[in-house]
Amino acid sequence: MAIALLIVYGCKKIFDYLDLERRNFYEDEKVYQAADEFARGASSDEVKAILASCLDFDEQDAEEILSRAIPCRTDKDRGYRAFISSVNKILGEEVYNRRLSK
Repeated sequence: MAIALLIVYGCKKIFDYLDLERRNFYEDEKVYQAADEFARGASSDEVKAILASCLDFDEQDAEEILSRAIPCRTDKDRGYRAFISSVNKILGEEVYNRRLSK
């Protein structure tokens, strides 16, 4: 009986882990790369291409992120934090850290 419970518990933990992976609640370094490129003044097409390579976003999401972040390009951080905030709003979760990288 103890072995059966251990197997069931182990299976539940594995399924919980796979469910989190499926929901993409993890950080993708490409988002930080896109934010860096955005802050450095890269074109919208270049930033969209980076975001499109992420599994979490489609082209419409990338457009939304850029439309929210572009007005903040004149900020001290050149829009980096606004870009990350926009990404988190699209995801509906605080997945990405808004601190400046490096």
